[in-house]
Amino acid sequence: MSVALLTQPPSLAATHSATGAPNPACADIGPSLLAAHKVKSATSTVMPATAQRPAHCQVDLVPERAITVRVALPLNTADGGASGAVTGAWNGRVLNMGGSGYSGSLLDLSFAVQRGEVGSTTDTGHNTAWCNAVNARTGLSNAQPDCGLAGGGFVLDPRGELLSSQVKDFINRSLYDQTIWALRLTKAYYGEAARRNYWVGSSTGGRQGWEMAQQHGDLYDGFLLGYPAMNWNRFIIAEAWPAVVVNELLGPQGLAPAKSDAANAAAVAACDSQDGVTDGVIAEPRRCHFDAGKVSGLTPQEAKAVNLIWDGPRDARGNRLWGGINRGTTFSTLLPGGNDMSPMIETYVRYWLEQDAGYDWRRHLSIENFPQAFEASYRKFRATASTDSTDLSAVRRNNGKILFYQGASDSLIVPFGSYNYQQRLFDRYGVQGTRSFVRTFYFPHVDHTAPRLTGTAPTVSQLLDSLQAWAERGKAPESFNQKDTAAGVERTICAYPDTAVAAGSDAPCQTRTTVPADLVAASLTTKDRR
Repeated sequence: MSVALLTQPPSLAATHSATGAPNPACADIGPSLLAAHKVKSATSTVMPATAQRPAHCQVDLVPERAITVRVALPLNTADGGASGAVTGAWNGRVLNMGGSGYSGSLLDLSFAVQRGEVGSTTDTGHNTAWCNAVNARTGLSNAQPDCGLAGGGFVLDPRGELLSSQVKDFINRSLYDQTIWALRLTKAYYGEAARRNYWVGSSTGGRQGWEMAQQHGDLYDGFLLGYPAMNWNRFIIAEAWPAVVVNELLGPQGLAPAKSDAANAAAVAACDSQDGVTDGVIAEPRRCHFDAGKVSGLTPQEAKAVNLIWDGPRDARGNRLWGGINRGTTFSTLLPGGNDMSPMIETYVRYWLEQDAGYDWRRHLSIENFPQAFEASYRKFRATASTDSTDLSAVRRNNGKILFYQGASDSLIVPFGSYNYQQRLFDRYGVQGTRSFVRTFYFPHVDHTAPRLTGTAPTVSQLLDSLQAWAERGKAPESFNQKDTAAGVERTICAYPDTAVAAGSDAPCQTRTTVPADLVAASLTTKDRR
């Protein structure tokens, strides 16, 4: 881990081990920060044990702007931490935990502390109180009331001005602060630097992890990244597509959920056996081309709408802009009620793209002008918020490892973004070159969030154990077993693009050195192929 270049603040310098003096108590950390640094605030408190987590030292600080960082440290010997692998209750690792949605709050760090690892989190530079606070310069609130619809209005002030600093805080700056301060406080509290540093996150946290891998990959030993909200300037606007299609083709009545469910069920029935196993699951959705026109009970316009949603947005010439919802996946998340737009998507359209809190997408967005909206989003945040660079040279130089996973039935962040990024990594580094430091797993029948899983993916703890075994002992993950209770089967999920082989074979997976041409074609946009 390349953290030797981090300078340790003088008042927090870990001289205790060298002098034989005890490590500092938790209560001393906050005052030391305030005395020697330009942090805006800092507190440090020993948090008592609960049924969910052991006692630990919690440090909250605001290093700059409105960014809040929290670091949870297993107790050192000065605070009564029991003897552990390194010192006190700490095992030598740091887990930087990713957030969710548009963040604005601090994550519970119990997961890290339970494992004996330092945990860190950030609110990404805003919270409800900050959004509602009066700005001394303008005399108005900092941003939209209560941070706007679904929390996405923190980037827009009441005059309609985009707050570029808030965009930067959310996308990158707060995450870098989170990581740097977790490492600094670790060294201060235990008297030695972290032995391993990881990022763990899914959804927004997955996007954050990819951002750090792309921008600051030399700070980490490994990344565990799930169903990431990356390709930020493309995937969000693309997911407005289902609502736009239904609004234009079917009007206010929309597409009844029972009808879209019937279409998805028919697609599963048609494509289920493509992998040779009939289990109620489409194993490779990119190979399912079922036509909704074959579904009884759908009108021609309804079938057209379903097909367009499955296909994803294209321009007037038929060029692919982005992928659609995978066949067999519910429409209810991106098309709530069958006639509305997900608040997570609409908030981006309103505040980020259009900079208009009253923007009415029903009146302004159409199938015809959608490519223009997509291009506007792409250009507007290409330089600041795209999180789609395939340059992972810092990760490779540092011998870092990335374990990347995606549910194939994700109904919030369509898997196309993961297919696309994975293929572009292969195009840059080659299949084997990529797999030397990035292993990707696609879990069939798995949706975005745990309460809605039908197929069961490994737990975060199991995945993290696999990542750490790879980063620390060189044991690369080849496959995972997936128990699908809904389908009543067990599957071997191989690192993509490897494929499972029959039970009883010497190895569970057959190695592939190339990606089949049809999957390559189904993973790229027209721009990617130019």
